[in-house]
Amino acid sequence: MNQEYLNILEKLRPIDNEFMQVLFRSEKCVELLVKTIFGDDVSVVKFKTEDKRKNLGGRSIWMDIVATLSDGKIVNIEMERSIENATPLRARYHASILDSSKSYPKQKWHKLSEMYVIFICEKDVFNTKQLVNHVQRTMDNGDLFKDKLHIIYLNASIQDESPLGLLMHDLMCEDPDNMHYKVLRKRVSHFKKTKGGRKKMCKELKKLVEEENKKAEKRGEKRGKLKIIMKILLNKFKNEDLEWVKDCNKKQIEKIEDNIHLDMSYHQFYQLVHS
Repeated sequence: MNQEYLNILEKLRPIDNEFMQVLFRSEKCVELLVKTIFGDDVSVVKFKTEDKRKNLGGRSIWMDIVATLSDGKIVNIEMERSIENATPLRARYHASILDSSKSYPKQKWHKLSEMYVIFICEKDVFNTKQLVNHVQRTMDNGDLFKDKLHIIYLNASIQDESPLGLLMHDLMCEDPDNMHYKVLRKRVSHFKKTKGGRKKMCKELKKLVEEENKKAEKRGEKRGKLKIIMKILLNKFKNEDLEWVKDCNKKQIEKIEDNIHLDMSYHQFYQLVHS
């Protein structure tokens, strides 16, 4: 086993993405999250970790955990260490992607599922000094806007003696012996203290490193391609703001490459790329 990976493994916590992906492939661990957040009355019917949601016309995303509960709720749980990545705009986008992927043609509006997007954050994103921040839309008069969408931010920096506070402690804990919940303690101990678990985690870490290296290579290729494209466009459309090109997706870049040498106005070109 690679000693470098073993050193990394020793410091990993359940909230860390590299570890979370493996730990929460266990239904018991997902069940622990769900029951601690929603209570013992609900259970997990089905779930998926590292769930890729494709959006052919826009941005696709990976969701940490997506679960369907026994009472019909659809729940997306994200473990997030970065304040920047825990933005409310991301929560909005996750909800919209889930809505589009969990509905079906001609479905009655009232049949749309109650939905929860939950961010478990290492830091106090909104500086509220509260463990739970539950967001729901309201109208100007204060009445609830009944869209069945709930966005919840859990602040893992608050680790009180409540069931949620104890869970936050365990998610931030490196040493399984110091964890409160048996299910999580047993799962973490397996990967950190048994030969088979450590070997599996080393393979997972190696795979993650290789994937990140491939992504870095692709980002380098994309930067090189964008540099050439920007040079041509800046010469073609002088005095126009072309910063939007840097945010284009793969399909839009292909459109730019196919049409970059055609004789057309800036407005025509912009409309073509975004059509």
